[in-house]
Parts: sequence; structure tokens; C-alpha cells
Amino acid sequence: MDTIKIVSTDPNTQGPFVVINKSDFNPDVHELYGDQDLGAPTERVPTMAELLAARDQLMERERSLDAEKERIAAQAQANEVEAQRLRDEAESLQAAKDAAAAASLATSTEKPAKAAKA
Repeated sequence: MDTIKIVSTDPNTQGPFVVINKSDFNPDVHELYGDQDLGAPTERVPTMAELLAARDQLMERERSLDAEKERIAAQAQANEVEAQRLRDEAESLQAAKDAAAAASLATSTEKPAKAAKA
């Protein structure tokens, strides 16, 4: 936060100047000490109520994000369970397919042998 020097109201106790926040400067009450440039007007400082409301909004957003993270984690877990089920099913189908192919191969190799004996 920017600060400026103003002429003190009691040089005996405060010295020749006092440092204040630039946003607190009021030309009707304060006199700048020395050659200082105020620059562009400073932004308005939020009130305590505005700061508390902003904090409450941030806390609510944080709770919402935490709930969303939990939902996503639960969905990821459910997805992993389903993926494992599908992998198991694919393995089972492949095993059945391999067994059928082996049976078909065995049947096709046995027929010519029987035909040769006849």
C-alpha cells in the first residue's frame, strides 16, 4: 500500500511529518509534507462489511469446490470399478472365444483322421 508524508499536527511529539496511507489522505484535513506527487486518485478502500461478505463468498466457493472434488473422486472410483468389470468380462469373452477356436480346431483335425480310417 502506498504511503505519503503529511505535516504533523504536533511537531513536538510527532516530528515534522507523519506517514499515512495514501488512500487516507484528505486535502481538506491534511497538508502534504515537502514536494510529493499524489499521482492518480487511489481506489476506494472496501468497508469491513464488504470484506466480510467477500470472505464469506470465498469460503462458500471453497466448500463448493471441496464438494465437487469429493464428487469427482467418487466418480473416478466408480469408473475404475466399472473398468475392472469390463476388463474381466473382456478376458472371459476372450477365454470363451479361445476355447471355441480350440474346440473348432480339434474338431477339424479329427475329421480327416476318421475319414482316412474309413
